[in-house]
Amino acid sequence: MTEQPTTPPITVTHIVSGDLWAGAEVQVYNLCQALSAHKDISVTAVVFNPGILHDKLVALGIPVTLADETNTGALSIAKAIASHCKMQDTDIVHTHGFKENVLGVLGKELARVPNSVRTVHGNPEHGFSFRKPHKWLTSRLDIWLGRLRQQAAVAVSTQLEQSLQVTFPGKVFKIFNFVNVEELRQTWPPETDKTPNKEALLGIVGRLVPVKRVDLFIRMIATLNDGGYPCRGAVIGNGPLEESLKKLALELGVSERISFKGFVNPAMQEIRKLDALIMPSDHEGLPMTLLEAATLGIPVVAHNVGGIPEVLSGWKRGALVDEQTPSAYADKVLSILPRQAQSGDTEAPSLSLSSPPEFDNKFSSRANARKYVALYTNILSLPRGVNLPTTSS
Repeated sequence: MTEQPTTPPITVTHIVSGDLWAGAEVQVYNLCQALSAHKDISVTAVVFNPGILHDKLVALGIPVTLADETNTGALSIAKAIASHCKMQDTDIVHTHGFKENVLGVLGKELARVPNSVRTVHGNPEHGFSFRKPHKWLTSRLDIWLGRLRQQAAVAVSTQLEQSLQVTFPGKVFKIFNFVNVEELRQTWPPETDKTPNKEALLGIVGRLVPVKRVDLFIRMIATLNDGGYPCRGAVIGNGPLEESLKKLALELGVSERISFKGFVNPAMQEIRKLDALIMPSDHEGLPMTLLEAATLGIPVVAHNVGGIPEVLSGWKRGALVDEQTPSAYADKVLSILPRQAQSGDTEAPSLSLSSPPEFDNKFSSRANARKYVALYTNILSLPRGVNLPTTSS
């Protein structure tokens, strides 16, 4: 039930691309959904692309402006943001991404909105250098705008918090990515096949791009099968590397053991069936897929990077991998998954699996939405030009 306000709510306008339905977009939706039920916040949004995120935000019943970047220039998008902010009487502009930061700040300046926040959802996938002066200059502009025209930078993991403190001194706040744990558990209970002697189903979720290291996943499946541990693989997602990855599976002799599911929405349809989720990405922030799997107690084997250790540390169903090799991932799979041919474990997944320690307290929508509300409230309570005292959440 939506709480009834006793004072005028704070109007927060979220700026997001929405060109994909991936981790950052899922988190923006989760945040808007959680905030829209809070008595102290009025949520609005400007989205740069039609698609899943745009449609889901509209379905929430919040005011949404589509500033379609496929047929609109940067200045027109900034003007659309300004027009939206004026119409909604926006108090805070909240940006989610590189171009969103730049255009969101420009739009809020045009609308004379005094306050802005950014959430940094992950590490940049590409570095900047003087050999690419255009990218270097725009990255410097982004940093400059964050330092001078935004009041806070939210980091979604401790690793990001530490790296951002150098870039935005005195402005960094840690608020974890989060999921609606109650809704996920009710809607998507695990469907893991517990038939005795059946082969384990291991999965990877994400865009088929180099940083996700789907090649490592495929090689791991081959390593496990060659080593006498029969298993199957599910690749959930699409992207530019799909054909080359299918070719790799064929070359390794596991094309019949790996199914390419393509883009699945919601991915939970497939995640709930897995015996383990594998996450070999070269770098990550705090992956939403990880939180979704952990909510259901599905075992996870993941690269020891970014915010992943904050979720998996101390969980017997989680394993961290330091070495980016197929054998390292295979060894961790064997360490956490029972050889069901020997154990004959047929206990229902909902009874035999549990989430990581303190998971609900750290990564639930209810707890973390409150932290965003507190951040917004504190920003509006301070005189202009005064920084908030930073604290880790």
